[in-house]
Amino acid sequence: MIEEQYLPEAKEIVVSERFIGENGEALKWKIKALKEREHQKIKNGDTTEEIEQYWGRLCANCVEVPNLNDEGLLRSYGCNRADEVLKEMLTMGEYMILLKTVKEQNCFEERKEDIKRDIKKR
Repeated sequence: MIEEQYLPEAKEIVVSERFIGENGEALKWKIKALKEREHQKIKNGDTTEEIEQYWGRLCANCVEVPNLNDEGLLRSYGCNRADEVLKEMLTMGEYMILLKTVKEQNCFEERKEDIKRDIKKR
């Protein structure tokens, strides 16, 4: 039943020690899972896109905190979209931490293992 459906609880992580919150501690980013319907909107946005653009849009849509669509934030980094601002804000390693968490929150590793098991059964 629909009332029994739920997504994993949003996960808080420190993506970078460089971003300090009002309390003087590293800012915790809040990462949510997406429903497949939301994933399809991201995935089907442009059939000619490169895989990096796909992952960037997926990450941007999963980040609840900070608000990557905040006009002040976008303007301060000279960006127009949330996925662009991530690539300006974060170092390569920080981006990988975020991407890993997004994959975990959306069960990509479980899907990968299921596919491997299915292939071995054939």
